[in-house]
Amino acid sequence: MSYKKILEKKKIIPPQRSVTQLHIVSYRIFGDIARPLYPRLAQLETTINNSMLGVPFQVYVSTMLMVSILSGIITSMMTFIGTQTGGAMPILVSLIFTIGFGLGVFGLAMGILYIVPSFLVKLRSQKLADELPHFIGYMSTLASSKQTLEDIFKIIAMEQSQEEIVKDARYIVRNIEVFGMDLVGAIKELRSKTPIGAYLEMLDGAVSTFQTGGSLKEFFNATAKVQLEERKINVKKSIDTLGIVSEIYTVLLVVFPLLTIIMLSVMSIMTTSLMGFDLPTLIALITFGILPLCGILMMIMMDSMIPKR
Repeated sequence: MSYKKILEKKKIIPPQRSVTQLHIVSYRIFGDIARPLYPRLAQLETTINNSMLGVPFQVYVSTMLMVSILSGIITSMMTFIGTQTGGAMPILVSLIFTIGFGLGVFGLAMGILYIVPSFLVKLRSQKLADELPHFIGYMSTLASSKQTLEDIFKIIAMEQSQEEIVKDARYIVRNIEVFGMDLVGAIKELRSKTPIGAYLEMLDGAVSTFQTGGSLKEFFNATAKVQLEERKINVKKSIDTLGIVSEIYTVLLVVFPLLTIIMLSVMSIMTTSLMGFDLPTLIALITFGILPLCGILMMIMMDSMIPKR
């Protein structure tokens, strides 16, 4: 199937803009000031590339600096005003406290913005691992229908979704169609922005098979079998883990409340308070506070363990 025919059937979803006005303003103001930080944050550049954030390293560092400085200044102003309202604190002590608190917020903001790309890399790795078993079967089907490797990526790029592998296929197609790269160069460019894992191995295998003139059909079929087996193993592990979580749920949210209520009811015969709380208040706190909170935490934990696909 030619690329023109694909374009007639489907329309590529335009890529979302990653660089915002905040990034532009930050780079214009703090681009030169942040320059000495670039060598010290070399690892951050690799992380940003692997996260496919879409923001250049220099621009992101400038944004980190601007947001952190603004956070520190705004927090310092609010702290100084708060400590001076009603003359509750001497001005010298207030200034020291204000400067210290502002520096703390500045460092906290820098730290949070520094680890955000690492979190995005982990999220991207998880999405790629979840999507690969499904898309590798799709690639195998396309290869079996005599599609070339370039056409396979072009067809995937036409999918009406925002899944990571679809975005990567659009990235490859963009490099080929817009920047004039060859297929191998476009895939290697994507490879440099891909976290270590099965997806990276698939890209390497596809490039090697293409360059050596091997059978893409056999490669994708073999990879699909391996991925499906690994998927079965992972699902089985998830089921076993959920079994353990269900036992914890039974103990924490069924047995524990019953035993606690019975124990407190018996204690109410001998005393009317425990740890400064009267027993009816303590029972109400457990029933309407602790138990719902534990239930929410258990739901969040179970949701994170269940495969999304």
